Order: sequence, then C-alpha cells, then structure tokens
Amino acid sequence: MKSRLLIFILIIATVFFIVVGHLLYLSNFKGNEKFPKDSYLETEPNKTALIIVAHDDDAISSSGTTTELIKKGWKVHFLSFYGKWRKQDNPLRKKEVEHVAKIQNLTSIDLIDFSIQKTDTVKEPWMPVPYSEFPNYFKIDSLKILIQNAINKYQPSVIFSLDNITGAYGHPEHACVSQCIIDVCNEQKLSDSFSVNKIYQAVYTKTMNENIIGDVPVYITAKKVYNADGMPNPDVEINIYGSAKEKKAIMNAYKSQKRNLKKFWPYYNWYPYSIYFKIFDKEYFRIININKQN
Repeated sequence: MKSRLLIFILIIATVFFIVVGHLLYLSNFKGNEKFPKDSYLETEPNKTALIIVAHDDDAISSSGTTTELIKKGWKVHFLSFYGKWRKQDNPLRKKEVEHVAKIQNLTSIDLIDFSIQKTDTVKEPWMPVPYSEFPNYFKIDSLKILIQNAINKYQPSVIFSLDNITGAYGHPEHACVSQCIIDVCNEQKLSDSFSVNKIYQAVYTKTMNENIIGDVPVYITAKKVYNADGMPNPDVEINIYGSAKEKKAIMNAYKSQKRNLKKFWPYYNWYPYSIYFKIFDKEYFRIININKQN
C-alpha cells in the first residue's frame, strides 16, 4: 500500500514539475519590453470601432482589447473578406465568426465574398510580394471602395487592423488591406463627415517576433522582401486579462484554423485561460494618427 502511495506521489510530483517547467519555457515567448499604457481609448467620446482584416482569424490579435471596449459600452463592427482560396472552407469560417460575434457581443459583422487577389492561380498566396507589385496582384481600387463604404456606414473613431509593413508574419494580403485602410483615411480625412481619428495596428514586440515566429520561413522571407526587421514597434500596450476568458473562447471558436493559430499563439490550446493569459496578458499596438489638419 505504501509503495503505491509513493508511486502516486512521485507521479503527481513529476507532472507538477513538468507543467511548471513548461510554463517557464512558455514565458520566454511573452513580450518582455515595456510600452506606455494606452490612454486614448479611455477618453474617446465616439465609442465606435471597426475591425478590418483580410481574414477573419486575423482579428484575434486585438480581440482582448475590442472585448474590453465592448464591456465599456463601445459599439464594435467587424469586416472580413472571403476569396477563392480554399473557398470550400468559407461557409464554416463564417459560422465560426458568427459564434465569435456572440462571444464578444459584436455590434455587426460584414463577411464579404471578395477575392483580394486578382487571380486564384497563385500557388502560395501567403508568400510576400514586393509593395511595388501590389497593384498587379491585388484589386486595390475595389478593396478601398469596400473599406470606405464600411467607414461611411459605421462612422468609427478607431479602426483595428494588422500592420502594413509585414502584415504580421508576412502575408501580403494582410499588408495590402492595412495599407488600403491608411490610404482611404488619408484620402478622406479632410471631409467634414470623416470620423476616423486613429488606426490601431496589432503587433508583436521584438521579443515576441523573434521567439514566436523568428524561424517561420514566410516571416524570414518577409523581412527580406519588405526590407524590415519585423513588425513595426508598438506604441502602446493594453492589459487584456479582464477579457482573457472571452479571448480564449474566441480562439477556440476558430476550430478550422487551429493548426495555424498554434504557430502564433504557442500552446494556447494546452492551458485554461486563467493560466495562459497570466503570461500573455497584454496586446500591443502601433498607432497611426489620422491628422485631419493637413
């Protein structure tokens, strides 16, 4: 009997030390850098935001922040595109977004059937292409019209997107959509009816860039093609632990994308939200200010 008890205790102790060791390893992936806390979102009177992403799961990067805003009375709208690449998955992905909308209590979701790329014959559409080639690859004029229509419809003060430098890990559609958002804002900012004040681009810190995706082939190629060190540096950090439960539920809702999500949120599926987001308790943003005076 004593030997069984001893074996049980040894098993429990072994499991405990393995878990603790793995959590210490996981903490190496978090951002160790410090950035100013965001203050703008607390004081903006027009509590309306618009998420614009090339692919629905891209919005996970800012989902903790947008959930926090909704809890504080913001209206948050969602816009994403669905092209011909793996189009058989589109119905399922749209249902996943509908689930996400219920988790977050999003005000509206616009899931637009629109191929950002001009052709569906590109074998690896996620691979970076030079900025100068964007007009040859992407339907930029049509994309900008869709973005402008959404801005006019919802009148947001803030747009959430990915960055326009590397498009997160290097996907050119990410970079293209984010650049089109900036272009539309700059083109329309002098209009009396234009509402956007800031664009919040979800990014990693330099530590996260190198430790999470530093050896991803697409990211390595992106740094060369875009002549960049990685994603642009954050301007602010936002603590999202208060919405950790919702963020984990959102990540779990994208069941069809689990294989990809694990590359960018390592081991998120291993731990409950209360543990995982004690480590990854912040979201980081580069802020583009829309100067309406010039």
